[in-house]
Amino acid sequence: MDDWQWRAWVGRPAGGRHGAAFLVTDTRLLTCAHTVHGMDEVHVGFPGLLEDLPATVVHRGDWRRAGDTGDVAVLELDEPVPLAPARLAAPEDVHVTAGDGEFGIWGFPRRSDGGERHATVTTSPRWGREREWWELRTKGSDALEEGYSGSPVYDTATGEVIGMVTNAELYGDRADLGWMLPLDSIRRHWEELDDLLPLRWLTAEARRELRGLLAGVRFTDPLAADLRRVTGRPVLEEFRSAWGSVRYVAEGWPEERLVRYLMAVAQHLPEPGRFAAWSARHLGGAAPAAGPRTGPASVIVRLEPLTFDKAVDVTVHTWIDGAAGPSRPTERVPEKRVKATVEAGVAELAAALVGREWMIEFAVPEGWLGKPFEQWYVDPRKKILMRQYPVVVRDVERLRPGSIRRDQAHHRWRLLAERGRSDPRPIACDTPRTGKAFQHLLEAHVEFCVLVYGSRPVKSWLTAALNNGIPVMLWTRTPCDAPSHKDCRGHRVLDELTAAIGDKHPDELPQVALALRKKALIAPENEPHCGRDLTLLWDDPSRLPDPPLAMEV
Repeated sequence: MDDWQWRAWVGRPAGGRHGAAFLVTDTRLLTCAHTVHGMDEVHVGFPGLLEDLPATVVHRGDWRRAGDTGDVAVLELDEPVPLAPARLAAPEDVHVTAGDGEFGIWGFPRRSDGGERHATVTTSPRWGREREWWELRTKGSDALEEGYSGSPVYDTATGEVIGMVTNAELYGDRADLGWMLPLDSIRRHWEELDDLLPLRWLTAEARRELRGLLAGVRFTDPLAADLRRVTGRPVLEEFRSAWGSVRYVAEGWPEERLVRYLMAVAQHLPEPGRFAAWSARHLGGAAPAAGPRTGPASVIVRLEPLTFDKAVDVTVHTWIDGAAGPSRPTERVPEKRVKATVEAGVAELAAALVGREWMIEFAVPEGWLGKPFEQWYVDPRKKILMRQYPVVVRDVERLRPGSIRRDQAHHRWRLLAERGRSDPRPIACDTPRTGKAFQHLLEAHVEFCVLVYGSRPVKSWLTAALNNGIPVMLWTRTPCDAPSHKDCRGHRVLDELTAAIGDKHPDELPQVALALRKKALIAPENEPHCGRDLTLLWDDPSRLPDPPLAMEV
């Protein structure tokens, strides 16, 4: 049998050859999205073997116009063909072999004979562009022309495909420089390709089943937090799906890390029972035993004041191991009953967190951020105050999925997590209080992620900080009314707070605030202390329980 029988052309049903394609299963071919743009039905042919076969475009990448990423399309034949598919290289091998050899491509430029033309090219991962394409350079007198799009780039010695031609820099009708998508890029845009690649983790059957279980599962902020914990590194890549993040761990970390991450991913699946069955079949003894898991946990109180009747919608959630836990239905109550309703809700749901390290998060409107929530009761019957636990406040606006404030906070929190230390920006009590100047300051300095105030911030400062996505702020609620600020209370408190959190990781700040509040309890009452009346806004955007439907209508 001919080893090169998987090479094909693609064109319109009415006739003509517009580009190349290559067989990857007995019914499916890969080509460029721009080659089949505007078409749902095409014809393909295998020169000298099978011609004019009808096929359907069953998948397209994100490509819509020249320069877009995702220039990938998948064609489905009406019937299987008795031809051997292309042999695909392992993605990790591509990075080793590329640049050390010559590769073949072919196309169907406009010629009177309608036949294919061949060219020899070189490429290398060092010649990458935007983590999407690799540059192709032709050898000798060979040239690229229109009609080469969709051609596989294959090792002329082994026949293994390492990528696909997408475009060229044409001068007239020819070019000596073009671009290809390596297999790593193609599989980001068509994840089913992983079922066909000779990967070295798990078995082919286990990977195929796992990819099916994760189909349609997005890579969310909670998953990003899980990934960060498992790998111990910042997440720099924007994954298109949960499967993409699983592949990242599997191909860059020991198997033990993969198992840990899969256990975390399972908490976010709509049918965890199916994953448990898969794990029993394919992970065997490697899977951790079922049982209570450690990790960050919270009671999250969400308060949404209404614009009429002075009423407030109160919802109390729990957040356990990176996922939403038990919650109470939303209650609409008058403002005067908010405190009692919250205390009852927290007391009820705290039972799910007993024995863990946990905290209390108040997601409230901007005007409520300065309320003394740590003075409310976690157990109203026994009169136990919430200040026995870390208490933080959050901007409730950021809990809404379409919020620009949430988007801004996501970017700054990510920068903060990657930095790994707070590096706070001090805001002295005698700083000029014009809101416009403060807005410009924050907008110009994207590296400002933690603000520490010398006294209670004015409304314009809070608004500017929330609009710019500042994820962490600390202040004492006591105003500084000193006639001179040379050695005032505000400056002393500011210095203490800044020193207390300067080198701390952002994840440590709720515990730091708890410790400062406890120290303030035994400090002399006539002396200022940075833990007295302390508010910590700590807004990790990955901690997002599903919003009650009533709040989103």
